[in-house]
Amino acid sequence: MVVCTAIMHINGTWITILLVVIWISYIVYGSFVMRAQIFLNSISSLAIPYKNNIVLTFDDGPHPQITSLILDTLATYQAKAIFFCIGKNLVLYPELAKRIVAEGHILANHSYNHSNFIGLSSTKKVIKEIQQTEAEIERFTPSLKLYRPPFGVTNPNIARATSALNMKVIGWNKRSFDTVSNSEKAVLDRVLSNIQNGDIVLFHDTQTITPNILADFLLFTTNKGFTFEVDAFKD
Repeated sequence: MVVCTAIMHINGTWITILLVVIWISYIVYGSFVMRAQIFLNSISSLAIPYKNNIVLTFDDGPHPQITSLILDTLATYQAKAIFFCIGKNLVLYPELAKRIVAEGHILANHSYNHSNFIGLSSTKKVIKEIQQTEAEIERFTPSLKLYRPPFGVTNPNIARATSALNMKVIGWNKRSFDTVSNSEKAVLDRVLSNIQNGDIVLFHDTQTITPNILADFLLFTTNKGFTFEVDAFKD
């Protein structure tokens, strides 16, 4: 009887540990995979009926050299994009912000400081970061209240902040990994794999390899009949 009780106690302990591990894994997954929509609703793809449209997005800019190259390439292919800008970079490079708007692209919110610790920030802190960047965006164009959390991190605090400010959270379903790869071919192959109407592609206008990748990407997809519009996000 004592042995059975001991076994039941051990089994109960392991079940508890297993449940805790599963719960922690669920929370971590929800925090770093925005498409899981565990903490907040986000848009990770947006198909336009009767078209083959790809949504191009660029994070972390504007950058004094690379953003200009990106804009040049977009102009060549008459492609429009959403630029999720860091607020403090808008302060540093206002002329680039003006050019983004003037050329028909969308200026959107990617926090003010892009803190590595955004996942540990309080709701109040996240709200402040968003508001500071919204104020900068409003210097150049009426804000569409589009927000992409740094690193795509989500949690209850970020959810409460975006809800309080009525922000529309935009994710992606095609991540280029241009920030971690030195191979233009590898990045290009990744984003072209199974490309289809409604895909939201994540690039960064801060990486030296990205302009060349974008040029090859647009050449290939344009020849396949794809368009690059962002008007659906203006509604």
